[in-house]
Amino acid sequence: MKLNIVVIAIIIVAILAFVYFIVKRNRKDQKELENELNQKELTPDKHDENKI
Repeated sequence: MKLNIVVIAIIIVAILAFVYFIVKRNRKDQKELENELNQKELTPDKHDENKI
């Protein structure tokens, strides 16, 4: 029975570490996306004025 508790504890720690990794990566990706969108707003794309 003691071995089962150790295995379950290791699995729970691994799951928590995985969730932490996913949340941390998601926040980093969100900040990068926000920076990219802000840069696009500050410097809009140039349009060809000759097209009518």
